[in-house]
Amino acid sequence: MKLDVLLTPGELVPGEVAGRAIVVLDVLRATTSIVEALAAGARTLYPVATIEEAIGLAKTLGRDEVLLAGERKALPIEGFDLGNSPGDFTPERVGGKTIVMSTTNGTLALNAAAPGGRVLVGAWTNFQAVVDELARTQAEPVFLCAGRDRAFGLEDAVCAGQMAAALLKALPDAEWEMNDGAVAALALAEEFADPATLFPLTAAGRAIVEAGLGDDLAFCAQTDLREVVPVLEGRQIVLAAVEAES
Repeated sequence: MKLDVLLTPGELVPGEVAGRAIVVLDVLRATTSIVEALAAGARTLYPVATIEEAIGLAKTLGRDEVLLAGERKALPIEGFDLGNSPGDFTPERVGGKTIVMSTTNGTLALNAAAPGGRVLVGAWTNFQAVVDELARTQAEPVFLCAGRDRAFGLEDAVCAGQMAAALLKALPDAEWEMNDGAVAALALAEEFADPATLFPLTAAGRAIVEAGLGDDLAFCAQTDLREVVPVLEGRQIVLAAVEAES
């Protein structure tokens, strides 16, 4: 079985990952916020690349039923309803709503992954739920790290490595074939065990703190806060159907 980690979106070649499960990671903060939005009862979420596309789609869908969310340079986009702080996606604010989101890194990675296989949204906050879904489906996963400005992001690589390690433990009898990115991510996962300690060391973490949003780091560092797996279906992110217990 194959297990790959792509350390930047530029490594993704859709034809090479066709039919595989792609776990998109932008743990600081887009995928964490998406997990929180869907767990809080948002109806669906559209990830888009640009501010203009987000505004246009919101108008098409009907602005009264849509919340605009996103960031540029870590700060909320002017005129949008929400930024990219996961703690803002509460049931009171997003329950029953459609969200259109545009962020610097995460939504670009999600759109890049769309032509591949089944796309899952991962973060530390839904860590075990993602690992359990990969193990249940016997997936050959590709962990896609959104990174920062299309370059390497340490926090995403560490999360990918920790998820990979957990999957190896969950399927001990599988014979895994891993790319160099996976080997590197597994090593990084051992070096940086605690996301709360890791985040302030990263460029993304420092940028969030400098933007006055340091509380977001503690939120994103929570492990297994939610038992949900958001998946990309067409252009929309929805919750994966719960497998009925036999």
